[in-house]
Amino acid sequence: MESADIISFYKPFIKANNDSKIQEVLTFSQTSSKVEELESIFAETFGTGYALATMSGTAALHLAMCALDLKRGDKVLCSINAFVDIPEVIRHFDAEPIFVDCNSDNYMIDLDKLESALVKHENKKLRAVLVNHMGGAMLDLDRLYEMAKKYDVKVIEDATDAMGSKYNGKYLGSCGADITVFSFAPHMYKDIISGGMFTTKDDELFQRAKLLRTHGMIHQTGENASEVNYLYDVIDIGWRYAMNEVVSAICLDRFTSLPEQTERRRKIADIYASRLSNTKHITIKTDMSQENIIHFYIEIDKNRDHFARELKLEGIEIGLHYMPLHLTEYYRKKYSLRVFDFPVALGIYQRTLSLPLYSSMSDAQVQKVISAVEKIANSYM
Repeated sequence: MESADIISFYKPFIKANNDSKIQEVLTFSQTSSKVEELESIFAETFGTGYALATMSGTAALHLAMCALDLKRGDKVLCSINAFVDIPEVIRHFDAEPIFVDCNSDNYMIDLDKLESALVKHENKKLRAVLVNHMGGAMLDLDRLYEMAKKYDVKVIEDATDAMGSKYNGKYLGSCGADITVFSFAPHMYKDIISGGMFTTKDDELFQRAKLLRTHGMIHQTGENASEVNYLYDVIDIGWRYAMNEVVSAICLDRFTSLPEQTERRRKIADIYASRLSNTKHITIKTDMSQENIIHFYIEIDKNRDHFARELKLEGIEIGLHYMPLHLTEYYRKKYSLRVFDFPVALGIYQRTLSLPLYSSMSDAQVQKVISAVEKIANSYM
């Protein structure tokens, strides 16, 4: 059991009245599907067109590849600084992730280098660009969509770490991507549930995803089927991606409480920025102008790992966004990647850590984090 003195990197948001929704599901007293209710309110709030709830954000990503009908040898461009599920879902189709270095300012894919990669691979079975927004911040989507149109590729946006963020006044999911996926348990977080959302405005992509979400099954209709409800057919190879009713009940409360959570995280980030802006050896890398702050990044000017170890001794857990993929054994060996092939991502990895930032943090916990960071920074040689 975790000590009360330890400040976790993340603790899930749990609404006080959530038990009633769960009891409705467990006692079969609900009058409608919580899954369908979640999908409906999600699509309406974010303007996504269609929304399909899945068992995890990774499941939503995998379903996106299914909807694209990704095949062996197809290529998908993605950032080298991303969670492992991004190239993973590509490799499951025996397709190839083409890695692109990231930007040192926001840690997301470098759009200049992305365009160079689009030119290089234009006539080589290039199917899509899969970009991951980070910490509530977003890419220059106007430029991204313009490049995708020019080079005739699909755009899949992973908004796992940006649910509720807006671009030019529009929520992610309604800005122009072919598919946008979300997660109710963001990357690198320990949570009590796992749930995701697949969204698209494309009817063909939606119909294919909807079919494949539940084993490629359809319920038969016709003269005999009208008398029973157990006849079905299988018309394609699918899988079981669908979210269950209990998880949907929890996700409903999380989703409807997004404004409350966003406001609290913003307040905590403001306190961090105010107190740590002039701290020795530390540079704040989170863009404080963004409305939705999900991660709080700092860069340590030397020996980041020592700093992280000292924080752990002070009872502070930290995060890392992310381990560059070319440093992991599978991708390093599979594609013969070298340490310095992606120098920006490597430098970020060596300097950066993420401080605890979640809506249920108390002011005392925030103060403890700040005091620990200041103590370690001031003791640095």
